[in-house]
Amino acid sequence: MNVLLHEIAHARAGDKGNLNTVSVIAREPRWYPVLREALTPDRVRGALADRMRGPLTVHRLDTVHALVLVFARSSEDTVTTSLHVDTHGKTLASLLLGTEIPLPPEAGAQAGFWSRASTASSR
Repeated sequence: MNVLLHEIAHARAGDKGNLNTVSVIAREPRWYPVLREALTPDRVRGALADRMRGPLTVHRLDTVHALVLVFARSSEDTVTTSLHVDTHGKTLASLLLGTEIPLPPEAGAQAGFWSRASTASSR
């Protein structure tokens, strides 16, 4: 079963020079292992490809059930020179939260996601 990332996490984003950062925080501690498994470099790059340059660094903050994603942006994509509407990268968190991620079957059943999905499909 897949869910949208925003169903199990919230996020904040910003920039520092030529780096973008996105912090993804589990809504409940039980979702943190799901975040660690699901937010692979390929999945993150799939959601944020037009703003990412180079590798993705993932910092784990286990005590607060969060991941900090750090990646470079193009040298032409700075706050003062970017052609993007969002020059500071604040909307990158919202963009990432719209990503579908796999949810282990046991986690979906415990959270009631399946009952919601079956209700939606019966309409």
